[in-house]
Order: sequence, then structure tokens, then C-alpha cells
Amino acid sequence: MLLQLKSVSLLMKKIVCTSIFLLASSVALSQEILIFGGSNNKEFLGCLTCNEFSSNSVWNDMSQFGWRNSFGKWNSFGQFKNPFSSYSACSEFSQNAPVLVDRNGRFYGRLSLNEFLNGSVCGVSGNEQVCRSLKVMCSDQ
Repeated sequence: MLLQLKSVSLLMKKIVCTSIFLLASSVALSQEILIFGGSNNKEFLGCLTCNEFSSNSVWNDMSQFGWRNSFGKWNSFGQFKNPFSSYSACSEFSQNAPVLVDRNGRFYGRLSLNEFLNGSVCGVSGNEQVCRSLKVMCSDQ
């Protein structure tokens, strides 16, 4: 059972990475998609497209930026994953969700469940596959 859960988790990571690459299809695959959040989006929250061994990767569970790291930036009680925080990717009402940008500052959207937030991956012009993946990741509290 535990092995099946780990396999599902790994599959979801691959789906999200693939989805982000599709979202950023105009960017070379070597381009890093970074996440910034907080007040004026000045706080670095990790690299979305970096491999799981990178110290900045959201896929590295041992990193402070790891999505599933209970003591890192994305902990369930912190401001970026908590469904009640105005800065959260996992809030359906957040107005200040994290942004997805490359190293040149090019904007790719907001990592947010809020369907009405301009630029949200779950919004009208968002990416349905990325949105579905984010919903699964946010439900993994």
C-alpha cells in the first residue's frame, strides 16, 4: 500500500512537471520556471521545473522549498499552502497567490486554485491540466 502511494506521488510530480512545460511551451526546456510569493512576490518559493535533486526544487522533499516538506516554505500551516492564507496557492479565494516566472522575469501565471484570479492556472485562460494537478497536490495536506 505504501509503495502504491509513493508511485502515485511520483506520477503526480511527473504530471505537474509535464503540465508546467506545456504551460511554458514557448520557453526552452532548459529554462527554469521559478515561484515567488508573499508581499509583492519578493519571496523565493522554489523552482518548479528543476529536477528533484536540486536544492531549490519543489520536488526535493528534503529542501526547504520541497512541496511535501512539513517544515519548509510549503508546509500546510504556512502562508503559501494553507487554504486560508491570502498568499496561498491552495486557497480558492487568494488574491495574492504565488507567481510563476522565468529568470528573465517573464510571467507565466499564478499558481492558484482561485478561478477568478487574473492569470490563475485554474482561471478561464489557465491550464486545466496544471489546475487539476495543483488541486491534487493541495489536497495532499
